[in-house]
Amino acid sequence: MMSCFRANCVVSVLVLLWAMGIAHSIEAQSAAAPYCLQAGDVLQITVAGHVDLTFDSRNPIEIRPDGKFSYPYAGEVIAEGQTVREITATLTEALGNQLRHPDVTVNVIRYRPHQIYVLGEVEKPGAYGLPKDESVGVREAIALAEGLTANASRETATLFRVGEAPQPIDLSKVLAGDSGSKAVVLRPRDTLVIGRRNLVSVVGEVENPGSYQLPDQGRISDALAMAGGFLQDPETGGTRANKTQALLIKPDQTTVPVDLAGILSGQHPEADMRMGTGDTLLVLEATNQVSVLGEVGQPGSYYLSKKEKLSAVLAMARGVTEAADLQQIRIISLNGEQCTVNYEPLLQEGTGGPDVLCAPGDTVIVPTNRKRVAVFGAVARPGVYTIEAGDTILDLISKAGGVVPEKSAPQHTLVMHKTSPDAQPEPVNLQKIMEGRVSPEELTIQDDDIIFVPESKEIHWQDWTSILSSVTNLWWLFKEF
Repeated sequence: MMSCFRANCVVSVLVLLWAMGIAHSIEAQSAAAPYCLQAGDVLQITVAGHVDLTFDSRNPIEIRPDGKFSYPYAGEVIAEGQTVREITATLTEALGNQLRHPDVTVNVIRYRPHQIYVLGEVEKPGAYGLPKDESVGVREAIALAEGLTANASRETATLFRVGEAPQPIDLSKVLAGDSGSKAVVLRPRDTLVIGRRNLVSVVGEVENPGSYQLPDQGRISDALAMAGGFLQDPETGGTRANKTQALLIKPDQTTVPVDLAGILSGQHPEADMRMGTGDTLLVLEATNQVSVLGEVGQPGSYYLSKKEKLSAVLAMARGVTEAADLQQIRIISLNGEQCTVNYEPLLQEGTGGPDVLCAPGDTVIVPTNRKRVAVFGAVARPGVYTIEAGDTILDLISKAGGVVPEKSAPQHTLVMHKTSPDAQPEPVNLQKIMEGRVSPEELTIQDDDIIFVPESKEIHWQDWTSILSSVTNLWWLFKEF
């Protein structure tokens, strides 16, 4: 009897401890901060006795990318940042004007997926799902996007995290498997941007003109060394290169004179400027030559003893190609001054007017007439595409292989017009465009636009707006040099 009594006491104590544990667990859960709804969450809303006001799992309500949803008698309901209890109270109050003591129940039946975004120079830029609260390393994130492109920087990348300053990442250590780099991880809603490698061009009187990948802090002297130095004359052993001055041409077409003599002598180290992606170092000739570069039949240097008409100089280079932008031909003098010439009227009989004169030492650059737009997201072939005359948003989407129906949310497409440094993404409804329900003005595309079709309707609208706004300052990542 005593042993049975003891056994019963032990069982009673265990039951009591188990009950206390459950109570403590319930108390801990109730003390935790309630979940705040987000765009992409899917709700089930039930109103007892009113089928017309009930949205069950067969016909649920999804919180839109703008953080709202529509509901009868309540209109546009702001859901993002609200708790289920607060939304229930909002709907109950709204329906109270129509019903007597409405019994409203709100449940979350599906949460917005946890995603990271990998953009820039990766094979498949876009959004990638993660299990809830899971994080991944930088190498794993790059692997999700199927690796780096041939033009990707192997030295630096940038991590964007909502509410924090952009974080630079030493990509060289990450790719080398440095153990110290494992501390950098991507959490849900993070964005990893892989930049383009520091690709510069060296042209003119050098041994090996072409494109070279400089270190991120590479300078003019480094680029000149990579190109093999000044071009040597095999007969005399000397060089025709101008060793005192060169030109640095920036991607925006501005030209900066370079004090080569100061760099080579070491007397003016500040003249040895850093070169960035898209920069071109033009090493000029010291003799009476004119250099003709770009879209001409035979780029090169041509003897010029006195000033000659631009038409004659272009004829020396066997004329312009079909791809030439005749409205933007640039003439750069030895001192770095330049002018832009619209050559089209000169080719039209009777309307040409006086021909422009070129002087010995000038450089004539005939640019390519290529206006380009970047198309990313849920399209078959993300990338950068050339704009033809009359092209619209639909034409560029078509060039990118069209949208991927099972992944895309065309009604939430974003277009970035880089009309100014602080330009913001503009939402467009690609679905309406495809159905022909918009005005022609809404189809307009500009040079250097970015078109983004979200990967799915569950992508957080504010996230993508923030991401593309950041990319405004890094728009060159998406261009081909």
